[in-house]
Amino acid sequence: MKKFLQGKAKILFLCLFVVLTCTACSNPRGKDGKTKVDQIIASEVVKVEKGKVNVSEIEDEKLAKQYAKLKDTDIIEIQPKAFKDSFKDGWFEGLIVWPIAQLINKISSITGDAGFGIICSTILIQVILFLFTRKSQMSSQRMQEIQPELQRITDKYKDKTDDQSKMRMYQEQQALYKKYDIHPIGSLLVTFIQLPVMMGMYYATMRAAAVLTGTFLGISLQGTPMEGFKTFNIAYIVIYVLMIVCQLVSIKLPQWLKKYDDKRNNVKKKTYAEPEKSGMDTASMTMYMSTAMIAFLYLSWPIAMAFYWLVTSLYRICQTIVLHQLMKKQK
Repeated sequence: MKKFLQGKAKILFLCLFVVLTCTACSNPRGKDGKTKVDQIIASEVVKVEKGKVNVSEIEDEKLAKQYAKLKDTDIIEIQPKAFKDSFKDGWFEGLIVWPIAQLINKISSITGDAGFGIICSTILIQVILFLFTRKSQMSSQRMQEIQPELQRITDKYKDKTDDQSKMRMYQEQQALYKKYDIHPIGSLLVTFIQLPVMMGMYYATMRAAAVLTGTFLGISLQGTPMEGFKTFNIAYIVIYVLMIVCQLVSIKLPQWLKKYDDKRNNVKKKTYAEPEKSGMDTASMTMYMSTAMIAFLYLSWPIAMAFYWLVTSLYRICQTIVLHQLMKKQK
């Protein structure tokens, strides 16, 4: 195990570096929840009302004073942002955020709909990621499918702290990994590989000029779910609720599919002589807590963010079903 970790040390260090670098990115949204005007990425000159963007928290103080004299209904022009200008702000913005934002802008201009720009860009990027990380993603999905079995092993030894019991628990877990051809480190690495792209897509959705000025089937993407609940905007409410539901389904689906196959194939579960536990296991608690956090944050964010996360969750649901069928054929 020690030799294996030493062999993966460079990869793990690179992943940690990427995560820390991405975390350090500046927030493109102001305190008012609007995108800062100097953070918008456009592919051509875009005209927008001053009231729809944040002009008071930008780095250029001279420009901020100039905009402060304008009314909220006055039109300001946003100039195109070139690759070299984005790269000056960091490699993450230049190599990931800028290309994705421009992809959204381009598709939106072709289709005439910013929502389709988000949908097509999300699917295209996820497919490209899948082509490079297919085996790791399959291993990661198997890991999700066997979480109940792993939890049962953990519960079996939860009150045993002696070294012999810890060794037996480790051996049973390793046997389970071997049975399902799971490589835990590989499953962890795919998360770190996907994380920069996911964050890049998130930032690009907030900063793409097409999303700022565009709509999805006539629905503005700049209003917030909170505003939707206050004004009873059905479209905003539906998108927000679907986002939460699809997020939960995308997380639980691997276990549901595994449970369905086991029941269909009359697979007997391995049980342990222990009292039935009450309450939620750690994995379920983490899932519900993360979903609740997303739901809370997205209440005050532009509906474009909720729409992007909804599209991502729907893609994951479809991918989970496809991977599950591929793994059944492999067996």
